[in-house]
Amino acid sequence: MKKLALIAGALVVALVLGLGGFVVVAVGALSSSAAAAGSGSAGSGVCIPAEIASTKPTPPATIAPAPAATGTAAAATSTTTTTPDSLDIPRGSGTVTLNSKQLAIATAVITVGRQLGVSDKGVKVALMTALQESVLRMYANSSVPESLTYDHDAVGSDHDSLNPFQQRAGWGSVEERMNLDYSIRAFFGGADGPNGGSPRGLLDIDGWESMAPGVAAQTVQVSAYPDAYDKWEAGAEQLISALGGGIASGCGTGTISGEMALPLDQPYQMTSGYGPRDIDVEGASTWHAAIDLQNWPGNCGAPVYAILPGTVTLSSALWLSIKHADGFVVSYLHMYKSDRLVEVGDQVVAGQKIGKVGNVPPSGGCHLDLRINVADDTNPQVAQLTLSQNETRMAPATRPEHQNFVDPEQFMRLWGVEVCPDDWCKRL
Repeated sequence: MKKLALIAGALVVALVLGLGGFVVVAVGALSSSAAAAGSGSAGSGVCIPAEIASTKPTPPATIAPAPAATGTAAAATSTTTTTPDSLDIPRGSGTVTLNSKQLAIATAVITVGRQLGVSDKGVKVALMTALQESVLRMYANSSVPESLTYDHDAVGSDHDSLNPFQQRAGWGSVEERMNLDYSIRAFFGGADGPNGGSPRGLLDIDGWESMAPGVAAQTVQVSAYPDAYDKWEAGAEQLISALGGGIASGCGTGTISGEMALPLDQPYQMTSGYGPRDIDVEGASTWHAAIDLQNWPGNCGAPVYAILPGTVTLSSALWLSIKHADGFVVSYLHMYKSDRLVEVGDQVVAGQKIGKVGNVPPSGGCHLDLRINVADDTNPQVAQLTLSQNETRMAPATRPEHQNFVDPEQFMRLWGVEVCPDDWCKRL
């Protein structure tokens, strides 16, 4: 039996399975129905997700990855990052090999940290902690039978400790602690932390920035082995360098607040746009309710990333669909089922690696078909887009299956994101 824990605000992380697309946080008029929970503020140049911010600055627009381990949350110039399926990192005088699930959790830590405006030093502390406590695995506990009903990577028996940070009962309910996003946000804490400062997360500790990373980790964890975190410092830095380059700390200029990622590693090309098209592929539609993207030269196997957070609701032969808290559904077509890294019921975050580009028919070659179904949308900005598209697109009455789909390019611009910018994306 699989249980799913819903996070406050209904968005962001559950299982992150790698990230290489550029996460772009857009700050603007807040109208998302999922943004009502929580309140907060940000310092200059820091982007806060809609789920936790009510007062938002207006930083400059950028689509750039965040820097590697520099100790700041400032934006950097654009690069392309490909997430490995495994990674060797140092552990003291030795090494440890992390698999895709462990890298998933590392990416989640980095992503949430960046979304909260935490410096890379703070992210490093969190990674060092999770490496020491669990080697980046989601732990259930044999002494807490309820925890075994949730998705987990390993089973421990240390008191009532759960999750990658081995958080005990004082950190939250079993359901909360077995939610990856909750556990990360609880570790960071701060004014908007789900633990409310008790127990203290990293951001609740005065002067943590001046502490040695291992000391800061111990101050949060209060471990019986206070010196154990130090051996992971170099490994945590390597993880930030390897996985953090595709995460953007800059903000877009769209009308919807919240995080968004690009679906493929950059650069890529758009082989088919939204609307009518000429195509000779058997079974393919001449009215395209999607956009088609591919990494040149168009081989199968390139990573595919979720553009928005949500819950996987469909994984058929052709479709992988993820439903957002605001009701609309983002679908990713043509991935082989054997290459998918998530399944129905999983929660995902923007930028999570969810599979690989495939060629499931009807298809004329390896590519990603990206489409947006707004049938159950509750977001007023998206609803306006839907009405606009219904008025302008060709023959909607003759193709009722297209009635609920909007142009992904127009949709992503609501977040201030250009899915195919002229400087690096070629339109065919």
